[in-house]
Amino acid sequence: MLLLAVGSAAAAAWWAFAGTGGRLAWVTAEPQPGQQVPTSGVAGSWVEDSRRRAALCVVAWATVLWLVGGPVMAAVAAVPLGLAFSWWVGTLEAPSVARVRDRIARDLPVAIDLLAACAHVGRPPDQSLTVVARAVGGPLGARLDAINARLALGADPYGEWRRVTSDLDLAPLARTMLRTLESGAPLADGLTRLAADRRRERRTSVQMRARTVGVRAAGPLAACFLPAFMLIGVVPTIAGGFHHLLG
Repeated sequence: MLLLAVGSAAAAAWWAFAGTGGRLAWVTAEPQPGQQVPTSGVAGSWVEDSRRRAALCVVAWATVLWLVGGPVMAAVAAVPLGLAFSWWVGTLEAPSVARVRDRIARDLPVAIDLLAACAHVGRPPDQSLTVVARAVGGPLGARLDAINARLALGADPYGEWRRVTSDLDLAPLARTMLRTLESGAPLADGLTRLAADRRRERRTSVQMRARTVGVRAAGPLAACFLPAFMLIGVVPTIAGGFHHLLG
């Protein structure tokens, strides 16, 4: 019983940190363009590796079922419950994917500003993409560099930017480039407005995420710390009272 209580408390601490604290760190820590951000971690390694995730889930369910219902229940139900839980975890967004998307959202306004500055001085878009990709670095720089590589190999600019609209992270930039190609409007003005819009959206998103940290932490705390408190504080008291009454 004590082991189950300690396990519940440990699960609450890990869940609260991984689900909210880590995200809060990403909200508050804004790396500079070009700075490398780790895309893997202890939590992400087992979540993204299907075999390790399945093994850990089965072991965890076997431990819980052993403590609750004994070895027979653990032997019968641990494997199906563990595999089902592992499948459910696998349907969630991978932590590395979330980190890449968050990094691109941070760097995109800076990259758009740099593209606008290059357009102001009359630099061609292909040269601008090369300069900006090297300056920004990270996943956004890699995507911009891939676009520039296809354009350098002779891809049609309109068709290439039309293809990029399917990328949710770069779709606003692609639509701005397409409007310029279609109408001949000044590229610098459109990029400047787009950078301002992305910064405003990013600021709103950060504020909303920061406000939901406490709400997201309430679920794990209630689900894990409350059973731990019941097992450590309430159950022994009730059991001791029955022992005195029956004795």
